[in-house]
Amino acid sequence: MSPREEDERNQITQAVREAKRTLFERDITPQEFYALLCCYPYLEICAAGASPPPRGTEPKIIVAKNGWKIYDYGDFMATGCHELVAYLWVLEDSEEGGGEGGGDYGTIVKQAAEVVQQMLSLAKQKGWPASEIISGHYPLQRLYWIFADLSGHKVDNFKPGLEDYVVRRWIQALQENRFERPKYAVQSGKR
Repeated sequence: MSPREEDERNQITQAVREAKRTLFERDITPQEFYALLCCYPYLEICAAGASPPPRGTEPKIIVAKNGWKIYDYGDFMATGCHELVAYLWVLEDSEEGGGEGGGDYGTIVKQAAEVVQQMLSLAKQKGWPASEIISGHYPLQRLYWIFADLSGHKVDNFKPGLEDYVVRRWIQALQENRFERPKYAVQSGKR
């Protein structure tokens, strides 16, 4: 190893030590936690009233069209984009970029909506009379409730608020091809 390579390695090692010290030797703030959660959204659902799978149960892994994995345990399903995000970062750093093989799937929100719709479709195919949201990133919980509600599928353990109903109306309008941009009042007078 050349002196230059050794110097670079030492600098990287020192940077990793410093990052570890500043990131992990203190409590994480709520804002940092939420920021991380936004980067790695997830959702866990089950058939209403079902128990979680026993420890050690192997899921059937369903790969969605956009690369997300749905972990299917029968009466329990989970998804998250952590593997996909890591994969896309590797592609961005490679010579090929983010094109073929993993990219071009749209935003994380679009990808999440597609996977949530696929999970709902699977729940209906399994004959679940209702779904229960176990946990997840709030926007994914909201999307699951909206898509379920619009299709007549009951969802337990989600209490929608006013903002959720507003987003539901937007999504319904988009699905029915009648979405219009909001019109803002023009104020006249002095500035």
